[in-house]
Amino acid sequence: MVTIYDVAKKAGCSPATVSKAFNNYSGVNTSTYEKIMEAAEELEYTPNTNARALATKKTWLLGVLFSEDVGTGIAHPHFSEILQSFQSKAGEYGYDVVFVNKRLGNKEASYLEHCLYRGVDGVLLAAGARFTDEIQCVLSSDIKCVSVEMVYPEKYTVISDNRMGSMQALEYLYFLGHRKIAHICCPLSSLAGMERFNAYKEFMQSKGLEINPKYIVETEDFDPNAGTKAATKLLQDCLDDLPTAVYIGYDEAACSAMTAFQAQGFRIPEDLSIVGFDNLKVTGLTTPPLTTIEQDRKTIGQKAAETLIKLIEDKEIDEPLDNRIPTKLIARNSCIRI
Repeated sequence: MVTIYDVAKKAGCSPATVSKAFNNYSGVNTSTYEKIMEAAEELEYTPNTNARALATKKTWLLGVLFSEDVGTGIAHPHFSEILQSFQSKAGEYGYDVVFVNKRLGNKEASYLEHCLYRGVDGVLLAAGARFTDEIQCVLSSDIKCVSVEMVYPEKYTVISDNRMGSMQALEYLYFLGHRKIAHICCPLSSLAGMERFNAYKEFMQSKGLEINPKYIVETEDFDPNAGTKAATKLLQDCLDDLPTAVYIGYDEAACSAMTAFQAQGFRIPEDLSIVGFDNLKVTGLTTPPLTTIEQDRKTIGQKAAETLIKLIEDKEIDEPLDNRIPTKLIARNSCIRI
């Protein structure tokens, strides 16, 4: 087995310097670091994770805590992209990623018990508001946590700027001449749903526009088909006074709602302009392609990993507790000027 002594000999430096380079400690200049990494690659050196854990008093494991039963778990394209970015950045620092659930083998266990059993150094939280009580044991423990879904007191959060994105969507519709703007909300139990809904109300009030209760429909969950039900209800509630545009809180609902509107004979965008939120890949493939708000999921995942690792390694963090990542309007063909 190749050891750090072999790597040190080939790189022309001390074993201590090799160890510092592998563990991302300061004091190793760039040229030496590159020589060490080249030597390690040539020798096909594989770090002994057990020995590293004993030496550093760390497991080099980051836990990921997801909630699957509301349609926003790891299978959802939004979170899968965040996780991919998070895992990639964590790997650059020498950390591996494991999933935290409420089972250990064939036995039920709390999230905290699973974290302690795995010995994770920190946890990425991607659980919605309804799971706060269940993860409170983790939040109250000494385990370092960063959230990409909810905001928790005194915990670091990295999420999209929901207010900014909503204002971008609504300002665009207003610019196109729309004044009767409906809103199909995400579930208001979610942070995204509530913040985007509050931004909608704030915008309408700032422009002196009526907030018509019939123009507001909340989806039951984050399931793609929830948009169909919400669109049907919106039409039933305001068939005698239709909006000219609909701001929909997440793309999957926007796509299914658009199909539902079209099935009822409405032309998009001639009869109804639609704006979504997420910029999932599918939005470029709908008919017409969906105007939407882009979330920078790559940056969210990277910053969440960097913040969590800095917490674990007790390094200075130059980010706010509530770190909002800017959004961007992606204008396509689902909106029209009136």
